[in-house]
Amino acid sequence: MKHLVTILGHARTGSNYLCKLIEESFPDVVSHYELFNKQMCHINLDYKDRLEKHYKTDNLHKVANNNPLDFMETVINLSDKNIVSHKIFPEHITLENAKKIVNRSRMIFVVKRNFIDVYISKKRAIMMTDTHNNPWIDVDTTNFKIDFNRDEFIKQKKIYEEWYRNMTDYLITTGKPYTTLYYDEFHSLNIKGQQELIKEKMERFINGECLNLNVNSVREVLKKQDKSLDYKTKVNNHKEFMDFVCNS
Repeated sequence: MKHLVTILGHARTGSNYLCKLIEESFPDVVSHYELFNKQMCHINLDYKDRLEKHYKTDNLHKVANNNPLDFMETVINLSDKNIVSHKIFPEHITLENAKKIVNRSRMIFVVKRNFIDVYISKKRAIMMTDTHNNPWIDVDTTNFKIDFNRDEFIKQKKIYEEWYRNMTDYLITTGKPYTTLYYDEFHSLNIKGQQELIKEKMERFINGECLNLNVNSVREVLKKQDKSLDYKTKVNNHKEFMDFVCNS
């Protein structure tokens, strides 16, 4: 039997890191990324040619978005391994289809982060697309400042909170096994500690004591993009930003 592991996340919550950690650490798992991204299907490269040959197209993102459930089943069926993982974001899939993916999943990882850091990190990455090919990973963003926009922040925070509330409520209602990984807590662990945590959760939720995942030795996953903890290095209108944060 093949098992699906779904990562429920949001841009800049550490989901890329988790997908890469699973890919590098667990040889018994096929780790995909954003299968339902509307611009590009971020599939594990070992399976890209196989999926394109199956669908007779290199526009996998269109196939995935036209029929997410069918595409998900195909990805699982074509896998050489019994565990398949991937991640979904709120802008990539409807809430209805997200719930259907959850129903198909054996277990769920929910990745969350302080929204202030999500907002700054996401806005930085979007701004840096003009000068960098892929500012979402492995680009040093330290001291790159954004302009804080109060209305924009409130609007995006509402979307963020509704996504997690809707999905968490659904997980609880359906009794689907899940665990929440909080960014700061998870990244306070060294790589071995992170591996042990992910291994323990997958073994417990997928197949109990019958599953014993192999673990590769990993020295580095992805480099931390922002090395500063000072918001003065992140926001141009720092006083306006801090006034808002302290009074909201």
